[in-house]
Amino acid sequence: MNNKHNTKRLTGITNKRNNQVENMMHKASRKVINIALKNDISVIVIGNNKDWKRESQLSKAVNQSFVGIPHKRLIEKIEYKANNVGIKVILTEESYTSGTSFLDNEMPTKENYNKARRIYRGLFKSNNGIKINADVNASYQILKKVFPKAYAEGICGVGLHPIRVAI
Repeated sequence: MNNKHNTKRLTGITNKRNNQVENMMHKASRKVINIALKNDISVIVIGNNKDWKRESQLSKAVNQSFVGIPHKRLIEKIEYKANNVGIKVILTEESYTSGTSFLDNEMPTKENYNKARRIYRGLFKSNNGIKINADVNASYQILKKVFPKAYAEGICGVGLHPIRVAI
């Protein structure tokens, strides 16, 4: 890098790290596919935004850990493993999913977006006061972007379910 010579030791350490990351990507993607097969899931919906890691506002240490995760490779592995077993994968952008409420039946649009309902990282409060995990709420909203009438059109279930958080 930068016209500087890498030592054999540094190359070995880099290769070891890359192999470990690749191994974890395979294990994580296999787990997703196994859960889908076990629960008879025929479609996997993945939220993904272009440049979502750019200009992240996390602390330096957290940012370095987050940006180093190869999310695109994980998505690619899920896609090809799902394709091998006949599961459809849909990628969608996930704007306005973290500030709109699935429990209040809001569509994830700019008009319904209210970031103030995110009490803190990991906790979301619906309009009627029910608190749920913010990532679960956003996941449901991502699903709603692809299938606006998910529970009205014969979709009988999803792989995750929100729970009430008591504080």
